[in-house]
Parts: sequence; C-alpha cells; structure tokens
Amino acid sequence: MGEYAWYPSRELTEQSNVAAFCRAQGIDDYRELQRRSAADPEWFWTHAARDIGVVWREAPLRVFDDRGGIAATRWFPGGRTNLVDSCLERHVQQGRADAVALRWEREDGTGGLLRYGEVAQLSARIATGLRGLGVGEGDRVAACLPPGPEAFVLLFACARVGAVLVPLFSGFGSEALAVRLADAEAGVLVTAAATTRRGTRHDIEATARTAADQVPAVRHLVVVGAELSDEPDGTPAPRPATVSWSRLTAAEPAETVPLPGDAPFLLMHTSGTTGRPKGAVHTHGGFPLQVGSEVRYNLDVRPDDVAFWVTDPGWIMFPLIAVGCTLAGACVLAYEGAIDHPGPDRLWQLLGGHGVTVFGSSPSLSRAMMTRDSLPAAPSRLRILGSTGEPWTEDAWHWYFAELGGRRCPVINISGGTEVGGSLLASAPTVPQSPCSFTGPCLGIDAVVVDAADREAAEGVPGELVVRRSWPGMTRGLWRAPERFADAYFSRRPGRWSHGDLASRVGEEWFLHGRLDDVIKVAGKRLGPAEVEDAVLGDPAVAEAAAVGVPHRIKGEALWCFVVPAGGVLTAPDADRIGGRVAAALGHAFRPGRVLAVPELPRTRTGKVMRRLIRDCVTGDPAGDLSTLTNPRSLEGLRAAIRATADR
Repeated sequence: MGEYAWYPSRELTEQSNVAAFCRAQGIDDYRELQRRSAADPEWFWTHAARDIGVVWREAPLRVFDDRGGIAATRWFPGGRTNLVDSCLERHVQQGRADAVALRWEREDGTGGLLRYGEVAQLSARIATGLRGLGVGEGDRVAACLPPGPEAFVLLFACARVGAVLVPLFSGFGSEALAVRLADAEAGVLVTAAATTRRGTRHDIEATARTAADQVPAVRHLVVVGAELSDEPDGTPAPRPATVSWSRLTAAEPAETVPLPGDAPFLLMHTSGTTGRPKGAVHTHGGFPLQVGSEVRYNLDVRPDDVAFWVTDPGWIMFPLIAVGCTLAGACVLAYEGAIDHPGPDRLWQLLGGHGVTVFGSSPSLSRAMMTRDSLPAAPSRLRILGSTGEPWTEDAWHWYFAELGGRRCPVINISGGTEVGGSLLASAPTVPQSPCSFTGPCLGIDAVVVDAADREAAEGVPGELVVRRSWPGMTRGLWRAPERFADAYFSRRPGRWSHGDLASRVGEEWFLHGRLDDVIKVAGKRLGPAEVEDAVLGDPAVAEAAAVGVPHRIKGEALWCFVVPAGGVLTAPDADRIGGRVAAALGHAFRPGRVLAVPELPRTRTGKVMRRLIRDCVTGDPAGDLSTLTNPRSLEGLRAAIRATADR
C-alpha cells in the first residue's frame, strides 16, 4: 500500500501494554506475538488472563476443551468467577476505590462522576433491588437506557447476581423492543423517563411501556428519572408493575455470586436480513478476557486513561468499553445527546473538557464531520484513536488521523461484531500503519482469508474472513436457536467460522472491503463496495455514496451508484464525470450502469449504510428487518429516484 502514514513513537514501542507483555514473555515484537498466540492459544490466553487481571474464585481445569469441535468449544471448564470481581472489587481491594471509573455528561451540560468504590457499592445495592423483583441467576433483565451512569452500573449489578443483561438500543420503536423482549423472555425492563437529543425531549418510557405491554414475560418496568409511588392505592396493579430506580438504589448491598466461567452474562441481539433478530450469548469467563485483551493490547488503555467511544448502551461497543476499561482500571466517559449539538465543536469540548486520551467512533462520524468548516485544533491529550463499524474510505481516514489525531495518534481499527464478543481483526499501537489498514487478526485469533474454492486467497485478492478455532468471546450459540447458529456460521465451511466479511491481505497488513453479501459481481468480476465508493467520494459534487450490484440479464449484476449531492443537485454532466472516475480507478468493466441522486442513504443507528435495502428498492424485494433503520423516509427517496430513471 505504499509508504506508511503513521509510525509508532518510542513511548509506544517501549511503554505500551503490549510491549510490556512481549518483554515478559520473551517475545521480540507484536508480529511474533500474533503468530505465536494463533498457533498456541492455550499459552496465550493463560498468560493474558493473568496480565489482564481476571480473578477466579476457582481456577479452571484447563483453558478450553474443543473436543466437540469449534461450535461446541467450552472455555475455562471447571472455573468459577464473576466479572465484577475482576472489573470492580479487585481495584477496591488494591486501594484504588477513589479512582474515577465513570464520567458522564448530558447534552444540557450537566453530568458527574463515579469512583470505583461507588460503582461497586451502587451496583451491589441495585443487585439486591433486582433480587427483590424476583431476579436470580440466569434471569433476563432488559435495559433500554441512554448512555450514562444507570446503564453503566446496571451492567455490573446484573453480573453481580448472575442475571443476564439484555441491552436494547435507546432509539428503538416499540415493535423492535417487543420482539427482543419476547425473544429474551425478560422479566424486568429498565428504562428512562426520557432523553434529550438536539434539544428535543424524547419519551423513552412511553415507548418501553408500549413494548412491555405486548410481552407477558415482563413483570416489572423500572423507570429512571421519574418519581413514582410504590404504595398501592386500592386499584388493581398494572402489568408490568412500575418501580422507581431510586427504590432499587436504596437496598442493602448484595454479595457477588461466583459463577461457572461459561455462565451467561450478556444477551445481545444482532439483526439479520430476514426473520427475527439473532441473540448472541456472552459469558462471565469469555467476554471479559476477549475484550480485556483488545482494550489492553490494541487500544493500549492504561489506568490513567479516559476512554470515550461514541455509542449507545444497546450496541456491543458499550459493554466492550465498560468491561474492558474497568479491567484496565481506567475511566470511561459516557455522553447522552447528539455529538454535534449545538455545534460541531461539541465533540472537541467533550474531549478537552474531560481529558479524553482514547477516543473511538465509526467512520460515519468522520464523513459527517469532514464537511464542516472551522473546526478546532486536534485535542492535545488524545493519544489513541479507535474505529469500528464499517470500512474506511481514504479521505475519511486521513481526516480522522489529521483533524482529531493531529497526525500523531494511531488509528486502531477493530472489527468483529455482536456475535464475536469483540473483534477478529485489529490494529496494534506498536506497528506502522497504512490508511484504512489492520495489523491483522487479534491476538489469539486463528483467521485466514479464503477464496470461493476454499483456498487461502492470494495477496491483494479479496476473499471471505474465516476463523479456524474458537476464541473466548465467541457467542455460545444463538439464544433459543441452535439450528440457526449452526446454519449462520458453520454450514458453508464445516469446522470453521464463516464471518461474512470481505477481506484481503497486502504485505503484512489486512484490509476490509465490506460484507460478503455486499460484494458486487459484474460479468464474473468481483469487487467490494468500498472501492467504488472511495472513487465516487473523490468527486467534489458528492457528499455521500453507496454502491450496489443489481440484477442484469447479461452481466449477472450491474453496478449502480447512489449519491447524496454536496450541493443538493446532481446534473447529467456530474453523473457522467462520476462514472468516469470509477472507470478510471477500477477499470472500464466497472463503469456504473447508473448514477442516481438521492436525498439521503438508509443508515443504521450506528451509521452503517444499509446497502441491502438499496438493492431491495431496486429489485422490489421485501425489505425484511427494519428495526435498526434510523431514517425510514430514505427508502421513499430511493424508490422515487429509481422510478425517475425507469421513466426516462
């Protein structure tokens, strides 16, 4: 990929967490550690668990038992633990009770902080409050909360009593909430009275109550930020019964329950293209070790860091950062509101005001911010940038690297998913970087890129990302759907995890090109949408772009490009010029059949473009699951643009 854009500083090569781990193990550098950890995962995870600070009440008999195959691998058999011991109690016992664990800020500027001792005590009280609502080991507690102290503390309260937390995106509608509540059979739903975004108050409680009313399993609705009377007034109690959050916090502290290493801790739903959402199951033993490794060795989080990731408690990055950073003894910043309200400099105010040193977001945030003028200088305390969610385009990567990182911070790409319980690919802070790249598979991950014939793909040739061995964070199946688990990940390549990402290797670096089901195949030639979109976004007339393959009776598929014009209008010469740019960059065979202007692209709540919905609009196929779509009106704009071209 040419010259590297970033080289590690001496401080990182000598003082980073992963450099210290390599020295302790007698290993020369990250590349050697990467190879050895994949070849001997038992050795790696044994030593990593000690270095990360995982606490066992009873030591496991072995690291893993894979005699049943990759899908049935058992991690830490015979061990007993509770992630609260590792994330909270360990720091309190080591004299760090006064260290700050959480800082939070709301859109109106109010906020606060909680120290490790306070989080430990408050989570213990809420755990007792949950027990008073009938919650015990294995019971599901759903949470539809904005980022803030309640979402953070509830995670540890559920873990403390062995309950399974079911995080739900705070922007979901009632139908999306109800589907997930019913699938989890959650007995308790914790929500907030309201949240504020861009100065507008949104009633979360009403939406949550509508959803809970549809699910008989939900017995109690716990509401944050509402003063409720828990005394009977003579009328029949509604179902679900409403309980105030303050009632839970007033209880006596509960003891922490020791649990088997494979006891479930988290049930997170990830949407498929059709059917009900898939529920990924993560455990007390596997999840902390997986995310602890990534946060410690890839993001290089240390006890004096403040880490801020733009996310919602309903997405995997919230528990990943909460658990990973508390394992490291660091501080997490949670922000409730729009990151660019009342102006785009709000992000810089947050980073500077809270002394953020590790910051992460999706590439979508960069693409939105890079169109703004007169942004502040790069925050001086930032030392690590993180990224996940979708492939980068080079212009957005360079903007992130320069404008937020000041050209001195590495961009640590991590990519995995809800069902991965962390990441499969990651960048390392001690290895030089090219734009948009990954150093390679995460430590302890035995991954390879394969072609359609199931052979290892040649250098530079995109293929599917496949994993040959289980890893600690791998979902322990799909909730109530064992057949779906086998079909989704192991049916195409028995004995290996088929992840569905399109990846390639160039030299020692790895790159992602999108999802396999987004791959465009024109007359037998394959390419990822990111390559096309990178070429399109180089045109000044384009603000956003999405490339999809649509059915073509001769070529199999034709390439169509959908663009949001920078000036609101796309002329015929503009469209022709954009088509020429793509042909010049990728070859004449890939010149777009059509370039269509649309008001907006369909996006998920995390900013990902939903290309399958664009294809569905072209083909007229049913749209499937729309619960994660943040802008439903975008579909009508797509259909109108498609109709207009058909009429010409």
